[in-house]
Amino acid sequence: MVEVANQQFGTKTFRRRQLMDATEQVVRQRGLWTQEDDELSGSVGTKSRGLAQIDFRFFDLKRSGKLVSDHRDHWRLASPKPPPITEFVQPPSDIAAPPDRIETHVQRIVRDTNAAKSLKALYDYKCQVCGLRIEPASGSFYIEVHHVRPLGGGHKGLDTHLNMLVLCPNHHAMFDFGIPRFITGESIMIGETSHNLTCKHNLAPDVIAYHNEQIHRRTA
Repeated sequence: MVEVANQQFGTKTFRRRQLMDATEQVVRQRGLWTQEDDELSGSVGTKSRGLAQIDFRFFDLKRSGKLVSDHRDHWRLASPKPPPITEFVQPPSDIAAPPDRIETHVQRIVRDTNAAKSLKALYDYKCQVCGLRIEPASGSFYIEVHHVRPLGGGHKGLDTHLNMLVLCPNHHAMFDFGIPRFITGESIMIGETSHNLTCKHNLAPDVIAYHNEQIHRRTA
């Protein structure tokens, strides 16, 4: 019920029956509502047995201090939490209609591993270079992970946090083209401008050296 109250009402006040009805809807959606829950409970009012059970939980939350009432039948969460941030996974499209499909068989390296996903979350889906966070949908964010020493093409980089940066698409493209050069593990040069990286994890020294020696495109 706390989860439902947080998602439905957040810091707003609500009436007791509003939270009960919202909780019933979630229970039904999750397939946890039984036929017995639809039977009349015999309690005060016209509650079903399932709704009566939810009502009992309401008063448990009141006694534990998770729900508080400022005035009659107006309730709120004692400690509302911000809604969870989710990663936007639908790829962007710049075409009006998809092309015809053909069946092919390919081998590829899976890039968006659990290691990549956890690192994105660690940085709150923000670019380590510029802090940009793309929000294609409310509360859902898009960001990319770059392997400093590439996984394929004979580079044989590892799919670990020691070899990863969280980047917006622009800075990801720059790294793919070898434009930035590492000054230290926490700073880079792009052209004549230095940039401090937001660092909540460390890159392996050999990974940094590999990028500077093998990937970075020297213009001089």
